[in-house]
Amino acid sequence: MVLLVLTCIKSTKGPLSTAALKHHLLLLQSRFVSSALIDPEMERQEMERLQNKIKTSSDQSTISADKDLKQLFASNIHHIHLAMNDLNVANKSSWIKFKAVMFDFNSFYFHA
Repeated sequence: MVLLVLTCIKSTKGPLSTAALKHHLLLLQSRFVSSALIDPEMERQEMERLQNKIKTSSDQSTISADKDLKQLFASNIHHIHLAMNDLNVANKSSWIKFKAVMFDFNSFYFHA
């Protein structure tokens, strides 16, 4: 019975959580491309929240099979690396923490 309830919850909330994470990653990507100001601490907190939602509402295999999500993570991680290579970057420790959150999720779901 518990398994049935969990399966029902995942089947309805999974796509919503995935869409929210993709939307946020697209917005983040556009801010990187346009050189907009990015607060790495705020982004880390939001990314943790969104990642936790998708982890609890989707199976690992479903997340890993999402090619669009994989591409969005790869692109944003690339932009984070570029931002961290800037010698004048402020909040270096916040950028390191943000990178770790992104890299850990990416490694677990897309490079396992």
